[in-house]
Amino acid sequence: MNTSRLMIVMGETQWTLAALHLACTMSRCDQAELLLLKMLPVRHPLLLGTAGGSLSFTAVDAQLLELMAMTAEDYGFPLEIRHCQYANYWHAVVDAAEQLAVTAVLVHIPASPIPYWQTIRHWWLHRQLTRQRQLLLTLDNLSPSLTWTPTITLPDDLAATLNQRS
Repeated sequence: MNTSRLMIVMGETQWTLAALHLACTMSRCDQAELLLLKMLPVRHPLLLGTAGGSLSFTAVDAQLLELMAMTAEDYGFPLEIRHCQYANYWHAVVDAAEQLAVTAVLVHIPASPIPYWQTIRHWWLHRQLTRQRQLLLTLDNLSPSLTWTPTITLPDDLAATLNQRS
């Protein structure tokens, strides 16, 4: 049986958490494996693959990765965490997806001050990943009703009591 692998490319903290919650929910349905990819920029391409290429990894990054791992653990899924050094971000995302043999890539494409640049970047990523038979998920079009928010349900009698005191 082929299991699917979902790769989340770590971006802004809020976006990454939303993507992780969605990926965990998707994994619950079809038992997919979860992979979190932390991108590490290098100062010079000659530093790729060396310890010097990981200089941009900070203690804050380590704490965020730990938070992500605990979140996935709360859903009951192990989270595989990988680091990827890069000189060109978008090419590295496509290469990592191929090397890690993932089924789908969840990545945030930030807005650009250049008109249509975000659309072009989305088209290019979609095209490259489609060639590798992989899906691109950006979560850019989530309606507010689909975003995760914590809720609590109160018994009717307790809710009525609280409403009377307001």
